[in-house]
Parts: sequence; structure tokens; C-alpha cells
Amino acid sequence: GKERKEKFMKLVQDKITIITGGTRGIGFAAAKIFIENGAKVSIFGETQEEVDTALAQLKELYPEEEVLGFAPDLTSRDAVMAAVGTVAQKYGRLDVMINNAGITMNTVFSRVSEEDFKHIMDINVIGVFNGAWSAYQCMKEAKQGVIINTASVTGIYGSLSGIGYPTSKAGVIGLTHGLGREIIRKNIRVVGVAPGVVDTDMTKGLPPEILDDYLKSFPMKRMLKPEEIANVYLFLASDLANGITATTISVDGAYRP
Repeated sequence: GKERKEKFMKLVQDKITIITGGTRGIGFAAAKIFIENGAKVSIFGETQEEVDTALAQLKELYPEEEVLGFAPDLTSRDAVMAAVGTVAQKYGRLDVMINNAGITMNTVFSRVSEEDFKHIMDINVIGVFNGAWSAYQCMKEAKQGVIINTASVTGIYGSLSGIGYPTSKAGVIGLTHGLGREIIRKNIRVVGVAPGVVDTDMTKGLPPEILDDYLKSFPMKRMLKPEEIANVYLFLASDLANGITATTISVDGAYRP
């Protein structure tokens, strides 16, 4: 019963957590799972409108919880630092930074414009760098913290088109492994998560007949649920994962692009 429940600590009890790309998909699933496990969550989204919608949904689900929301330009280190700093100042610290925001690309190589390639690198790599840098400023004195970066199975194996996406996600993996080795002396862990194909807005754009063919080729015969990725974030953010840093965990159901 209730007493039994209370005897067990929630996995991220009282951990001050920021989730970028937290208004939908994997990030929104993570916001819910982290709140349910005792974290104090703040979400970043693309627009203030999207953030407000997500905050209203979370308020309905968890009326007791205070969730903060921001819409900084992820490509601006100053903007990201200001938002991250606001959270750290309010709660007195920052424990977990989840750099989950990202965009995708499907354009074939010969048609990729310079602008498109630069844009995906800006959001997916510079955005993660800015989030990690800002989190580090708030974690280094306390000598504790976890930075989780969302990579992709394509960052490991490549993909059949949309070259900007695997390039940027390989960048996230390189950043994760390098930074993890550099800052573990401050007791700050940096871990990447490489999802396979997840049932989110990002994959909903596919025509149903293509999707059906696609699913048949998956070893799991289905897409992963956002919660299945978010649960790995939860484990990695918890003290159970204290020995894990400077590496990337694949959560792909054996899918290879």
C-alpha cells in the first residue's frame, strides 16, 4: 500500500532538471516521468506558445507541481545561459540538463542547401553545446550534475538520406564522449542516448504505406514509444548510473538504418 510506496525513494527525488525540446515527443514524455519520480522540472521549447500549451497540460496532470517553461534561442549561448541560470538561481542549483531538442532532415545529398546543412548543425550541435556549456556553469562549483544529450542511431550507422542529420548526431556523440572525459574530474557526468525510430511528430510525417513497409523491416516490428527513451534518461539521471559517463547508450530495439 501507500506506506510501502513511500519507503522507496523516487529515482530523481528533488533533482532540479531542465529538458530542452520538452514540449512534445520524447522530451514531454521525459517531463512527465521525471515529475512522477520526484524531480523539479523546467522545459524549454521552440516558441513561448508551445511552452505554454505544454505547461498547461502538465498543470492538469500534476496540479501540485510547479513547472517552469522557457523558449530561448538554442543557437545563442547568451539566451540559453539566461534561461538555465534563471532555473539554477530559483532552486539554488542544477542537477540534470537534458539536451533533447533537435530537428531532422530528409533531403537527398545533391539537393541539400548550404543554409539547410548549417541550420541543422546549429540546432543539433551548437544547441547541445550551448545547453551543456550553460549547465556546466551551474554545476561546476557544486561538483555534481548530469548532462544527457540526445543523439540518434543514425549518428552511429548513418542513414539513407538527409546527410545533415547523421552528421549532426555524430557531432553530439563526439561532444558527449569528449566532454564526459574532460569534466568527470568535477564529478559531472555526460551521457548520450541514441534512440532508434520513435513514435513522435518527427516520424508521423511518413505516408502510411511506407511506414508499414518500414515497420516490417524492424526487428521489433514496431516503433519505440517516447516513454521507452525517457525511461533511459530517468535511469541515467539517477544515482543508479553514477558509473556511467562519456558514452552513448543506444535505445533502438536492434534497428539499423
